[in-house]
Amino acid sequence: MSNQGQTSLPNLFKQWRGGDAVAGQEMARRFSDWYYAITVSRLGEIDGRVPLKRSCDRFAAEIVTLNSASKLMDWAQSIIQAELTAAGGRIPGGDFPNALTERRSPSELLRTAWGELPYEQLQLMAHAYDSSYPLAQLQEEAEEAGGYPIAVLRARLDLKRWLRDNRDVPLAVVPDEPDLDCAPMPIYEAGRMATPIEEARFERWMLSRFDLCRDVAEFAVFSLAIRAGALTEGAPPPPKTAAEPAAVAAPTVPTASPVPEQPVAPAEAKPAPAIKSAIGPALIIGGVVAVVALLLAVFAIIYFVF
Repeated sequence: MSNQGQTSLPNLFKQWRGGDAVAGQEMARRFSDWYYAITVSRLGEIDGRVPLKRSCDRFAAEIVTLNSASKLMDWAQSIIQAELTAAGGRIPGGDFPNALTERRSPSELLRTAWGELPYEQLQLMAHAYDSSYPLAQLQEEAEEAGGYPIAVLRARLDLKRWLRDNRDVPLAVVPDEPDLDCAPMPIYEAGRMATPIEEARFERWMLSRFDLCRDVAEFAVFSLAIRAGALTEGAPPPPKTAAEPAAVAAPTVPTASPVPEQPVAPAEAKPAPAIKSAIGPALIIGGVVAVVALLLAVFAIIYFVF
């Protein structure tokens, strides 16, 4: 794919119409690069080969009949859309080794990422590129990593960097940070655009961004493999999370053992407390009086006798 210059496509068309053959060649290269990115992403290299060739042939044959730069973009897009429709629009995915992977299986390369990249990222990629996976659940999974589709865009970039650095796949578009303007890219690759019109608008935008166009094209072999289940089939089970600390149980109060009853010793008899009353002294006084009276009586008898 060629490098994109600063001149817009309508201006290149005008220059070409004015006799500038170099401008015409540059214009044709940009459109062919664009056609390639779209067909390889949607159909793969094998199924996309014929639609790509037919689109380029039609462009070269019919461009000479176009006399207005303002119609250039719509006209060029109508060519590729017609060929895509004839080819079925989009394939469900597949495993297509190519020169980029050095004929290695893209699916096998992707599966080796398990254990080397975060499990949650790879699982998010698998779910994002599976168009049958519920969108609401996908959005929930992406929430903790920055939201949907930003989290998927970041996971995609990390996967591309890993493929380049660890599996020697010569991927060219691997920025340090994801371009947030390109957030719809994984949605497009996964076939999750809401409507065909939205999909066509994204493809039209690709034509104005060479880096985006190239990014989609070079990752197509992997996006198709993920869509076919490369990160789902044979995926390891989720890693075990750290065991949550067990709840501290309230201390058990030991049940008191029944205390054997001690035999009760019979109570010792205690002397009754002395009753302090006037009865005791009265008896004493009475006894003394009786004795005195007795003595007087004796003295009286003796007196009268003698």
